[in-house]
Amino acid sequence: MHQTLKMITVVTLVGFVSGCVPLPTPKPQISLGGIITSSNGVMQTPQPVVDKEYGAKPLNYVESIRAYFSTKIARANLSKYKYGKPKRAYKKKGFAYGGDVAWKGWLVETSIATPTRTGRLLTPKPYMVLFSGEQVVEHILGNSHKLLVKVDK
Repeated sequence: MHQTLKMITVVTLVGFVSGCVPLPTPKPQISLGGIITSSNGVMQTPQPVVDKEYGAKPLNYVESIRAYFSTKIARANLSKYKYGKPKRAYKKKGFAYGGDVAWKGWLVETSIATPTRTGRLLTPKPYMVLFSGEQVVEHILGNSHKLLVKVDK
């Protein structure tokens, strides 16, 4: 009986102590939104890529596009989105205005499939979303525009 009591005490003590030991820290990972977790548990945000001519590359373009279209299209929260990578682009003024550059920044090609009232998804519509930093400047329906020039192909 005395031996069994010692064994139960040792097993209980080992179980209690092992439950208090912290687990090994995870390796650095990049999560959505560009947040990096280092090995010491400190959250860091990566510095945006800044181009002298085109400005800062948008990092949170997914959230920005969703927020922008939430006020522009019906049932935007139920829509299916597909996103391309940000590309450098510029928009020219019309020839009547001299053909100068009207905007320089980043362009993200997006397609949005909106649902009907019955829940059926419609054919995705392509959009080009123009950014200045993290701010959406405007959107253009379609894959091309006469006055828009994509620098990165």
